[in-house]
Amino acid sequence: MTIPMLLKLFATAVTLFVGSRVYLYQSRQLNARKHGCQSAPRYKHKDPVFGLDLFLRTGDAMTKNRFLVEHQQRYDTYGRTFEALNFGSLVVYSVHPENIKAVWSKNAADWGVQPMRLHVMKPFCGVGFLTTDGSEWKLSHSLMKPGFHKSNINDFEPLEEHFQLMLEKIPKDGSTFDLQPWILKLYLDLNTLFLFGEPIGMLSQSPSPHAEGFLTAFQEGFNGCGMRFALGPLKFLFPSKGWLKACKRTHEFANVYVDRALEYRKEHLTDAMDEAPAKKRTLLYHMAQQTSDKTVLRDQIVQAMMAATETTASLISSVVHALSQNGDVFATLRAEILAIGSVELDFDSLSRLEYLQNVITETLRLYPVFPQNNRMALRDTVLPTGGGPDGTAPIFAPAGTLFDTCFATLHRDKKIWGPDADVFRPDRWAGECHPSAFEFMPFGAGPRQCLAQQKATMETSYVITRLLQEFKEIKSRDERPWQAQVALTAKNANGCLVSLTRAT
Repeated sequence: MTIPMLLKLFATAVTLFVGSRVYLYQSRQLNARKHGCQSAPRYKHKDPVFGLDLFLRTGDAMTKNRFLVEHQQRYDTYGRTFEALNFGSLVVYSVHPENIKAVWSKNAADWGVQPMRLHVMKPFCGVGFLTTDGSEWKLSHSLMKPGFHKSNINDFEPLEEHFQLMLEKIPKDGSTFDLQPWILKLYLDLNTLFLFGEPIGMLSQSPSPHAEGFLTAFQEGFNGCGMRFALGPLKFLFPSKGWLKACKRTHEFANVYVDRALEYRKEHLTDAMDEAPAKKRTLLYHMAQQTSDKTVLRDQIVQAMMAATETTASLISSVVHALSQNGDVFATLRAEILAIGSVELDFDSLSRLEYLQNVITETLRLYPVFPQNNRMALRDTVLPTGGGPDGTAPIFAPAGTLFDTCFATLHRDKKIWGPDADVFRPDRWAGECHPSAFEFMPFGAGPRQCLAQQKATMETSYVITRLLQEFKEIKSRDERPWQAQVALTAKNANGCLVSLTRAT
């Protein structure tokens, strides 16, 4: 095929695409009038057809760890709700609580994730709670929910054991080091222990033979999902050969534990899980009590590891970062912790440490682990507000509309949090601060709210308590502010540079 013929085909394709966009725009305007809706302010694109300028700008911001800064600047410019284009399709960006409530809860059946995620992520993690909607999502949710019951996550003995391993290895002489990688190692071990029944061996440096190469493969597979998602219709440009190899290696690792769980199921199907040995009370073994489908179990457990990767570890690291830069908060919190003496640390005793819970909550507000999320309209629907000249009219969202919200921006909205919204102030939670479920969303809201919320907050409470029992000073050795490095979750791109002074 000659170059002129290729150019002619390209021009024809562009013409057809533009024509279809014009038709969809006119159709949307007609339907909007029928529903009494109006459009929100429109992002000023340099490319008004595809919106590739915003795509490229977002990609550049990701590489420079300015993704959340870019989001904040757009909302500062256009208001709490505005519209843009993503490869020619409509996106509604909004941090208005009423719109978030409609999408996450009130009209949740109109919105989903499957059209965006399943075709992108399926080779790596299959069909599960992260990639599906409707009945398939309900099945995945019901399989996982029993594993997060309080009775299955209230044993802190394994956490203490691995905490001691970490203590042995980190500097305790006042020298400067980055604590964040050590917290990440701690939680790689703890997460694999909770999910599969044995730690990956990051702290002990004694991984099982079948784990060789798994973490590298898992990270490559995880990152590949993110790249394919970001590329959207251009995901065919992503080199897939190495990625598919990483997917296969991840499946091989997971299958070892799935086979063990199914063997245990065969031998003890009638046993209650609370009668099983402690090391068998893992998420995978709980799910195997409900199904013997090997592919279903593998997909759920890989997705569970994706959701657990760097979540609690990032939260703990951010809490330590905040404490190290706020000496008065550190002093108040340590006094509260020392006042309980040698009481056993469990769910009840940790929950009674009110200032500790306020510190964790304030950290989740300013540095959310899940800073941004989106949904796609599964059918024609309406957002309650954000349209028209005064931003109060409803917005018509035809099927295929992407709804993008930024919890990091929501959590710093001065209309909700007051003029000191950017200030780390745990005392705001002592009585004056009562946000709604759609103004403060560190773990989401509605039917898809994170099942691991209680597990994450209580384990964070435990680790912070133990650190402040062990160390009388945690000093920041980094003047840089917290800067988000965003993938599926967010962590401090600058790490957590501190020095520790042992308590006598």
